[in-house]
Amino acid sequence: MQPVGTVVAFGAAPTKAVAALDSTALASDVLPAGEDLFPRLKRARGGSLLLLLAEESDDPALAAAAKGGRILRRRGGGDAILVLPAVPAVPGPQARARLDRAAALTGACVVQPVGRASWADAVRCFIEPLAVFGLIGVDSAEVHQLLRPRSCLLHLWDDEALDRSLRDARDVMLTCRLRPNTTLREIDAAARRIKSATTAPLLLAGPEVGADKGPAAIAALFL
Repeated sequence: MQPVGTVVAFGAAPTKAVAALDSTALASDVLPAGEDLFPRLKRARGGSLLLLLAEESDDPALAAAAKGGRILRRRGGGDAILVLPAVPAVPGPQARARLDRAAALTGACVVQPVGRASWADAVRCFIEPLAVFGLIGVDSAEVHQLLRPRSCLLHLWDDEALDRSLRDARDVMLTCRLRPNTTLREIDAAARRIKSATTAPLLLAGPEVGADKGPAAIAALFL
């Protein structure tokens, strides 16, 4: 059976960031960094989503991620999501041009976490809605339609810079990570916040995460 995702950590920092994720709950394979990473990729199953977590944003890191993505596609993998290391503030025009270049070079949707968002949050945002049952479900095709090669900014819900990034969004995916005491009123309020800031189409997901200590909501803004 094909995994929902194959998560590949290219480096020690992303490996540490995703170490606490429950790969069983996510129905995904998580491959940590190591000298034998590429031989392991050649034996791995390609998930329907390929999360390629780069430790750096330079050309060697992009080349390694692109190589990993090609191997996993030959192993049956689906759409690739390249996640870069986080930046402290919303990227300006020159930085966004570099993201577009990275997308063109790698053939992946390039995700730039902003502020406190991390590699692990990107995994949560994209894989949880497809692997974890919740009050608000999505069809896998709805997620895959967003993942053509282009740039994407990843914000945690409490990041004040989120509203600024929303002004430039062409599509928005909001993953509300529902605890047992979450009400639909809170989800409606989240949707209203998005729709008040942008006319971009909104894909809203609500996986049930129980006592998980991760963020309450994560927004992916496709540029």
